[in-house]
Amino acid sequence: MKKLLYLIAIFFIGKTYAVNTNLPPSTTINSSESDIILTKEEIRALKKLAEQQKIESYSGDLGTAPIDKTISSTGAALEETPSGPQVFAFFSQTLANGLYYEGRLYTKYNMQSQNPAFPDVPASSENNPEGYKAVFKLGYNFHITDDYDITPYLRLEAGKNMSLVYADTQGNYINSTNYAILPGFKQTFKLSDKFAPYIDIYGGLSQVSLTGNLTEGPTPNQTMNGSVQQYQLTTELGFAYKITPHQAIIPYMQFVYNSNNPDTIAAEPYSKGGFNISELSSSQQVYAIKYSYSW
Repeated sequence: MKKLLYLIAIFFIGKTYAVNTNLPPSTTINSSESDIILTKEEIRALKKLAEQQKIESYSGDLGTAPIDKTISSTGAALEETPSGPQVFAFFSQTLANGLYYEGRLYTKYNMQSQNPAFPDVPASSENNPEGYKAVFKLGYNFHITDDYDITPYLRLEAGKNMSLVYADTQGNYINSTNYAILPGFKQTFKLSDKFAPYIDIYGGLSQVSLTGNLTEGPTPNQTMNGSVQQYQLTTELGFAYKITPHQAIIPYMQFVYNSNNPDTIAAEPYSKGGFNISELSSSQQVYAIKYSYSW
């Protein structure tokens, strides 16, 4: 009996040893290193440093947003055109994935002057109504090199009295609305963190609808409607100069070329009840300055 109990005990001891030798090594590691704990002030300081580094690599204008970072900008611009000054406010974002969008709201003071885009319509002798326009741009920012970016985009416009407007003391007037689709691309050259010149070229088709009341013609004092297909090409030259890490001043100049294709009513002379719009091509220069705040 004692021998039997002895054999049973040896059997269980052997099984226990076999199980223990097949156990995986322990995954518990006793480390003498202590965990690093940051205070709220240190976390804020690190975030501020990262934000500063992001802004320092941005010139203040479209085309130099750092890779994998989102840059937002807002500001305003003043443009001096031959037919009157206009201003616009804007908001834009270049997302971390390179997608770019921008919205603008324009207003224009139409002076008593001739619009070079419609050379056959004389200057007004009465105060013209103000003009308004909304612009939306959507594009993508390509980083070709560290110092050279290209941003192709599509520009959409809708405006009231931003194209042709006329008024005189005899009660004659012409108002206009326009819708435009203008693809373009911008090339930016980042010469330094503070200075980045650029070339922006866009052009396409603008549909200008005319409404007016003229005392001349076979049906005087009756409202007429006509339309003009206008082909536009704009070349903009400028540069962004950073005055602080978040602020930039952007002076620029535009060369604008137009070619008109009026319908029958728009092309007819005043004596026949038309708007006297010819197919003449024209050009004009615009001088402007823009302020931008980025974050």
